[in-house]
Amino acid sequence: MGLDPTGLVGREREFADLAAFLGTVAAGGAALLLTGDPGVGKTALLDAAAELAAAQGMRVVRGSGVEYETDISFAGLHQLVVALAPELDRLPRSSREALDVALGLGAGPAPNRIAVLNAALALFGEAAREQPLLLVVDDLHVVDDASRSAVGFVARRLVGHRIGLLGAQRTEADAPAPPTGLAEQEIAPLTDADALRLLSRRFAHLPRRILSSVARDAQGNPLALLEFAASTSVSGDRQGTAAGWGSGPGRDVRALYAARVARLPQRTREVLLLAALEGSGDIRVLEAADGPGGLDHLAPAERDHLVKVAESGRTVRFRHPLVRSAVVDGATGEQRRSAHRRLALALADQPERRGDHLARATTVPDEEAAAVIESAARSSLRRGDADGSITRLRRAAELSPDRAARSRRLSQAAWVAAWVAGRLDVSHEIMREVQGDPAARSLAAAAAAGFLVLVTEGDADTAHALLKEAVEQAPLPSGPLRGEWETALFTLTLASQYSGRPEHWQPLAELLAGLPEASPVAAASLARVHHDSGSVPEDLLRRLDEEIVRLKDQSDADVVIRTALTASYVDRLPGCREAVTRVIRDGGAVGASMPALIFVALDDLYAGRWQPSADAAAELIALCEETGYHLFAQVGHYVAAMAAAQRGDLDACRDHCEAVWGWSGPRGLRRLENCAHQAAARAALGAADFETAYRHATAICVPGELPPFNPEALWCAPDLVEAAVRTGRHAEARRHAIALRDSGVARLSSRFALSTARVAAMTSPPEAMARCFEEALALPGIEQWPFEVGQAHLAYGEGLRRQGRNREARGHLAAAHSRFEELGAHAWQTRAAAELRATGMTRTGRGKAGEALTPQELEVARLAAAGLSNPQIASRLFLSPRTVSSHLYRVFPKLGITARAELRDALQATPPESSAGRP
Repeated sequence: MGLDPTGLVGREREFADLAAFLGTVAAGGAALLLTGDPGVGKTALLDAAAELAAAQGMRVVRGSGVEYETDISFAGLHQLVVALAPELDRLPRSSREALDVALGLGAGPAPNRIAVLNAALALFGEAAREQPLLLVVDDLHVVDDASRSAVGFVARRLVGHRIGLLGAQRTEADAPAPPTGLAEQEIAPLTDADALRLLSRRFAHLPRRILSSVARDAQGNPLALLEFAASTSVSGDRQGTAAGWGSGPGRDVRALYAARVARLPQRTREVLLLAALEGSGDIRVLEAADGPGGLDHLAPAERDHLVKVAESGRTVRFRHPLVRSAVVDGATGEQRRSAHRRLALALADQPERRGDHLARATTVPDEEAAAVIESAARSSLRRGDADGSITRLRRAAELSPDRAARSRRLSQAAWVAAWVAGRLDVSHEIMREVQGDPAARSLAAAAAAGFLVLVTEGDADTAHALLKEAVEQAPLPSGPLRGEWETALFTLTLASQYSGRPEHWQPLAELLAGLPEASPVAAASLARVHHDSGSVPEDLLRRLDEEIVRLKDQSDADVVIRTALTASYVDRLPGCREAVTRVIRDGGAVGASMPALIFVALDDLYAGRWQPSADAAAELIALCEETGYHLFAQVGHYVAAMAAAQRGDLDACRDHCEAVWGWSGPRGLRRLENCAHQAAARAALGAADFETAYRHATAICVPGELPPFNPEALWCAPDLVEAAVRTGRHAEARRHAIALRDSGVARLSSRFALSTARVAAMTSPPEAMARCFEEALALPGIEQWPFEVGQAHLAYGEGLRRQGRNREARGHLAAAHSRFEELGAHAWQTRAAAELRATGMTRTGRGKAGEALTPQELEVARLAAAGLSNPQIASRLFLSPRTVSSHLYRVFPKLGITARAELRDALQATPPESSAGRP
């Protein structure tokens, strides 16, 4: 059909639509997908659109799906990106590195999927700054899944960017391609009249009756029309074709191509086979695979218009995908394997592609080939291609002559499927294969089997037994733990962590004692921090803080999750927030998304954002139930219970706690049971049911003891002390306050420091109480923990009131009331209001109280009455939020009110001249 748009026969309407599409692209971006049968003319229309776009001043970048590269992630995107190398250098470093690593152009941590997609969009946007950009992607039905995702992602974000995305996809009823989300335009066969017009223009030497016969057989398919006519003599005989013309135009054209390929010289067919299996058409790779002068043998195929070498001389392109299929189908199995071997040698500097060709070239067990393919799998995982890594590990296992190596590689694939990809079905399938092998006693096998039974069934006993036995039998490396040892220790830590029982964590503690210092994200560091947070060395905390800072450029989901997991025990989740959110938003690492949701929910919980916290917990629970990760669902119930407890929603808190107890109790998961007790104790405290609170808090640990491997004991210590004080158990309260002080956690964060200082003040002698509370409330950084600050003010006010110092008590009780009101902590707000009433505070004399307001207090009060939050007031008045809070703490008792909602009425009742200090 040619490349001249004016030469397209019967496609006037389609070409007009493409011209209008290009106009939309130039004005602000658009995407369109051409669909239709093989040979119907989709590629010809793409060519015509590309030529018109270039004539209109657009920059055109082309790519195409390759049937033999569908298992190489981002192979299709690679074609588009490498054509934009100058623009790639202008991207921010993080975006450039994400594309470099994902496309195999550079080394580095594995980028998550969303980072790669955003970087690709940024690259195309950069390329379109000076002139509109048209991306043309042919054969989208055989583009790899990762590149298809990129195409859909970019297509949905083109508006306003002067970027066009024009694709073509084959319509196949027996194997429909996944939807792309692009607007589609179906390309129909030519009408009989247009078919004859095309044939008459191209084959005027053939009689009309022959052209009519060809048109009838081709059924309006342009490629079939041209190929059938080209192979037909004046007498009507078709040369080089097989019988059976009724099987469809596409199949018939493939038969024609197969016959033409079969007539080529053998050396030409060998080079064509290399080109077909190599996929990208890179001349340099073909030269390396075929040897010097090998490309000279392409000439017969070029003369027969089966392939075309680009004017640059760098790539070779098949005339049609059916030609490539005919070349491969016409080769014997040994010929294909030989071609793959030669390509593997030529691609020594590209581990994944080399591994893929070697995988196809090898039919018998071969350790050297298996090791190369395993290396390719590791490269895939670093790029964030979990599915590709699983596929390559399984193939490496198939080619492993040693049964132990086979088991290890399969186990690694099962671990990646469960932890990174979130594919429990695939992981179980692989482990069934592993468990049937008597050689399956490796660390990797124990880690995969233990992780599966832990996250799906909550069976910490089996998981721990598997890991403990494997660890005891494996020789301990002399240096830092790596590979399967690191995975095994991480899984053993998870099993011990959720179990929370001494018989599980004691062997782990003994193992840790013999291990060297490790990086903050290593399993050994996580285990040490979890085991005894108070004894974490300052050097490890410093290195953890440095690791958290680096998370902004970290795209390896595993590193992000491990860092956040360690950070969660030492109150450093806020610094991890952006990175874990990227893991969730990416959606590619489904397994890692569940822990990431846990960290987001906890961060919101600690910061007083209780509705977002409950929403994240609900999303986590739903995702876990959908995918079968039932263990992580219990953590979701715990976070939801804590949010409900702090709001004062006793029914919701009880429901979530009972869900945790019902699932975890029979499985002996003591830590999860403790989590539910912590939430129940917090809810009871808010309701002033101190006896119930004491019962739940002491179910976690006995007063005066903070056992190792029990972080809930640390987190619940202030609740236990408060419940003990309010139930008259003063000796128990003092012992527990001393235990918290001696634990050393106060140095970890401002929250732990505030909790330690608060319980010390609550249990101090009456003459020292006020000083201790003032010191607690003066600690730096505590404003990021609003609920704990409110608790401190409440406890301080309660203590002052019990000493009969009602006037002083009112300021702190009002501050607590205001803080709880802002947070939506209704039960706690009610407690503070009751204490305020007990001080004798009333709303009488409100007008006189206004006389004590300073000008700044009055301005703060007016803004608060107008509905502004403390941070908004601080920004308006160039103050710190803490200063605003202090002003409001003094304003409430002066106005004789107990709630922020009462400010407006109180100020209206205050005479205008009552502000102190008015000039």
